[in-house]
Amino acid sequence: MNLLKKNQMLKLKRIENSLWFLTLLFLPTQLGKHLWPEFAYIYSLKIDYLSPTLYFWDILVIGLLVIWFCQKPHINKLALNLLLLFLFTQALSLMGAQNLGAGLVRLEQYTVAGFFGVFLASGDFKSLSKKILLPLSLGIVGESAIALLQFLKGSTLGLWVLGERAFTLSTPGIAKFDFYGYQFLRPYATFPHPNLLAAYILIGVGIMYLVLREKQRVSRLSLMLGCLAVFLSMSRVAILAGFIALTVLRRKWLTAIIVITLMLSPILFTRFTSLFNFDSLTLLRREELMGSAWQMFLAKPVFGVGLNNFVPVSAGDLLTGPSRFLQPVHNIILLVLSETGIIGLAGFLLFISYPIKKLIVGRVSPVALVLWFMILFLGMFDHYFLTLPQGYRLFFLVWGLSLSFL
Repeated sequence: MNLLKKNQMLKLKRIENSLWFLTLLFLPTQLGKHLWPEFAYIYSLKIDYLSPTLYFWDILVIGLLVIWFCQKPHINKLALNLLLLFLFTQALSLMGAQNLGAGLVRLEQYTVAGFFGVFLASGDFKSLSKKILLPLSLGIVGESAIALLQFLKGSTLGLWVLGERAFTLSTPGIAKFDFYGYQFLRPYATFPHPNLLAAYILIGVGIMYLVLREKQRVSRLSLMLGCLAVFLSMSRVAILAGFIALTVLRRKWLTAIIVITLMLSPILFTRFTSLFNFDSLTLLRREELMGSAWQMFLAKPVFGVGLNNFVPVSAGDLLTGPSRFLQPVHNIILLVLSETGIIGLAGFLLFISYPIKKLIVGRVSPVALVLWFMILFLGMFDHYFLTLPQGYRLFFLVWGLSLSFL
């Protein structure tokens, strides 16, 4: 009987390892089934942020958690309590929310990704690190290769099975880079936007630094292709964050970093200075969204307008530009403050500050703190860590790994 039970446990462990591998490998994909109830529309337009969606990644995570629970594992109670407190403070904002359905959608998404974080936090980083490198490396190599091919082709590749959306350089509203009269597609890979592609690679490479084994060629390949993909994404903030991170972590590379930067300076100069001329619409829209967020907070300072309700509430204001700009405010602190008020912001700050504090007190590898720096730095200029599937997956991945050190 004991032998039979032992064989069953070994089988469950093998299934868990397989699902863990697939979960990390498919983290950057967005293949899913969207549902379109009435609350997911604004002015007859389908809004992805509001749509209930069952992602393939969600199925993998749910399967992973079920197999994990069947083994009666040790659960990190601190991580679980932090997650439940965070979810509770976010859920409180739904009292009186204009769009309750949209708030429940986001709460469900946080719950699935959050319990994935608890799964990570309940393990030991040394044992987790042995299973992180290969799927993460393959994911970075795959996404970088797709990005490179999209850039060269000027359109997507038709990889709908990974959630790649169909577009070309001439698609209205598509992200482009203008260089002295020539236009180039900013590659998306399988992400909703090039900025999130760059964030995934930066954080993925950062995690690899924690577990990198010098003899693994796939890791070196992912580092090189990843750097190329971040550059092609032309994400200003991501490029700046990557430069700072490399300077801090690899000071011996400083000369090489400076030389490469100087070689690319004509392109980077054009990209960064475009904010003050032909690409100034980006700044104007962000400024107006920040103003809207602040007004929402002043109107409902305690509980906010409701989780995932920024877009529905702000839809009545026509932002600067040729078309209606239905997006959340590009700042995660203002987003949390406007949607969930002081209560939600307090829960969010406690949720992230505890692992950061423990990493500092425990003097864990500085790379772990650099990962949080990148999340917070990028989060000051964009919203995807709290609004887009691959974004909050990365957020809870870093959160869970941070607690696995403790």
